[in-house]
Amino acid sequence: MTKPHSLKSTLPCSVSTNVQTAGESLTPLQKENRIRALLNAHNAYHLDYSAGWLRKVFHAWKQPHRYFHTLDHLLDICNGIAKKHREDPCLASELMLTALFHDVVWFPWGNDSEERSAEAFDYLVGAMGDPIPADAKKRIRETILATKHQDSSTPMAALFNDLDCAIILHGAPVDLLAYEFQIFREFQYLNIDDYNKGRSAFFNRFARKFPACKENMKFLVEFLARRRPRIGIYAGTFQPFHIGHLAIVEKTERMFDKVIVAVGINPQKNRHSKAAAAEEIKKILPFHEVVFFDTLMVDLLDREAKNSEVTLIRGLRNGYDLDYEMNQLCFIQEMRPDTHAVYIPCDKDLEHISSSALRSMEIFDVRNRDAIYYPHKYDYAFQTIPEMFS
Repeated sequence: MTKPHSLKSTLPCSVSTNVQTAGESLTPLQKENRIRALLNAHNAYHLDYSAGWLRKVFHAWKQPHRYFHTLDHLLDICNGIAKKHREDPCLASELMLTALFHDVVWFPWGNDSEERSAEAFDYLVGAMGDPIPADAKKRIRETILATKHQDSSTPMAALFNDLDCAIILHGAPVDLLAYEFQIFREFQYLNIDDYNKGRSAFFNRFARKFPACKENMKFLVEFLARRRPRIGIYAGTFQPFHIGHLAIVEKTERMFDKVIVAVGINPQKNRHSKAAAAEEIKKILPFHEVVFFDTLMVDLLDREAKNSEVTLIRGLRNGYDLDYEMNQLCFIQEMRPDTHAVYIPCDKDLEHISSSALRSMEIFDVRNRDAIYYPHKYDYAFQTIPEMFS
């Protein structure tokens, strides 16, 4: 896990205005078409933007862990380039390519997204036969890397930084809040204390670097100090964690600012050591906070309620589950009267899936046929650049 003092921007400033025409709501395909049209309109190096490589780039921008670093962010930057730099075709083309690749690899943990984005640029341009002149390619690559610390040491990096950081530099309070909520969702794998410390440190560093936005940074620091996010705590033994569990996580995310997956260590059901269970579930959910508890549920809720408003989440497969859960809730609320709980029914086509059934299968030679019951939603997080873009 990334330490709070190393958050890049571990809590980055890749921001934009995310402005659309009033009442306008674009589908992902419409956003892709608009971006493609802007790229073609500023195409000094005659790249083929109808080719498959661009679809792979768009696919990366649509990865499900992204809430701010999305096609909206990319479209806003491209619109800004077209508006401000259309008189210089080569500069506009290079800025467009920088925008396209600067966050094409974006993972909140770690500290190498910019290097991997530059690697993706090199890989795909090389696959196209290196149609971009060497000096232009060098400028684009350097500008992608400069976004790591909002470095404005070159003229092109300075221009791109102003576009990339538009909300933090120029945004109104409502824009700043929308941006902060999106970044919070991208960093939900961190606990609240680490997130708040790292984020406040970033805001203070940014204010020192760009004094013009000092008031914006002060506003966000004060907001963090007062905010108590609404968190759903999805608790269970999850031995193993399967696609039915993931479906409950996804439904919970629509209702709360963040979901914590809390793994109970039950001696009667646990087949792995705590360390092994941690690695197993964190690999399945690399973008979520996964915690472990061997205490009563009320102690877990008290611990997580220190800086947030918590609600216990439980998944239901059928009426038998509901009877059991209502009985357990009576015990919990007697010990912790202010406990709130939400029960989420699973999808009809997942009712038959249970951890016990999957454990039973393991004694047979299933020849990997049970793989369909295990989540693979975030497998891309562990892919190499060739695997992601080839």
